[in-house]
Amino acid sequence: MKKRHLQWICILLLMSLTLMLAPTGAAAEDPMTSFDVTLSKLLDNEERRNYVRAMVRYYITKDAAVRQTLEEGYSALFFFEGCSDNMDDPELSDLSYYRVSAVCLGMRLNGEGEPYLCYFNESSSTLPDRPLEYGAWELEDEGEVGPATVRDGTYQIYSVRHGGAYEALHVRTDEADGTLPAVYMTPEGYATARATYINIHTRTVNHTIEGAMWSSGCLLVGDGDFGSFLELMESVYYPIYDSFSLGDRVGTLTIDRQMLKQELYELYEDADAVEMILASSRKIHPQTYLNRCEETTFSEPLALEITVPTQLMSLPCGSDTDVRSLPLAAVEKGDRAEAVGAVRNSAGNLWYVLEQGGQQVYLFSGCTKEPNWLDNLLYRFFG
Repeated sequence: MKKRHLQWICILLLMSLTLMLAPTGAAAEDPMTSFDVTLSKLLDNEERRNYVRAMVRYYITKDAAVRQTLEEGYSALFFFEGCSDNMDDPELSDLSYYRVSAVCLGMRLNGEGEPYLCYFNESSSTLPDRPLEYGAWELEDEGEVGPATVRDGTYQIYSVRHGGAYEALHVRTDEADGTLPAVYMTPEGYATARATYINIHTRTVNHTIEGAMWSSGCLLVGDGDFGSFLELMESVYYPIYDSFSLGDRVGTLTIDRQMLKQELYELYEDADAVEMILASSRKIHPQTYLNRCEETTFSEPLALEITVPTQLMSLPCGSDTDVRSLPLAAVEKGDRAEAVGAVRNSAGNLWYVLEQGGQQVYLFSGCTKEPNWLDNLLYRFFG
């Protein structure tokens, strides 16, 4: 009898240990990293659309200020210069005429903690009018300078009345500091200084009207339709507050002009000034990431067989190493591919470089093998 009791005790102990060591199930997926903003009905150009999608995901996932402001119930605004479909219009893409090259997006969290697009405007701008026209501002050490260009980056936004008139948004470094880092063009080149009174407001005139300056540094939303700007306030301010008052925290603003870089060189006529304007967003541009990877080009294409269903990606990385990588196409077990090169990403993982539709795409090597003669024979006869 004692022996039988001892057996039961051992069995119970073994069962308890098994339960303690058994996995409790996969952790719930973080909605802040698993979301994807849908822009297919808002932006026609695929390259620019993919850039906006990837970078919104990047900022929400990697920028602590953006993520925190969303988790606290506030809004995150993004301005992406050069990403509007207006860039396909020969007249509107001329920055000397009428700046509507930026898209403005507003993001909030729903009840499940998932980011969603609450606002979109395709006719916005983060660029001042006539940046080389000196006299818009005056700096103590420089004298008369051109309008202020706020540098790329993430800032805080609070409620304000623009010009004392209508409800708008004030951009500031933080609650205590109402200034922003900016670049000013001078006759000798450019100067950097803190800018004040930078708001997000609507557009009323454009600089084709003689004597009119529609922005000397502020960010503009809309092409003159005041209703589109009111929609912005309804989307990012009034979900938080019942009535308007000055100085309320609204959220964050992120400015990214990487897609307009080439045009900015011509507009500002000073490459160093443009590099200073873009310094923050340049650090996280996808090409910057690729430059940190080790790439090898094959003299002959390498035949590969897919061993695990996976995705072709826009960058040689996944969500664990870089959230900007987007899935482009699915590949199934048994599919064949030809690699033209290989890349070892920043995490040390090997990815194969494929060419698809004239572009490079990336396939994780762990989902492939090099087929042997038997694999090739079977594939030839059975596919």
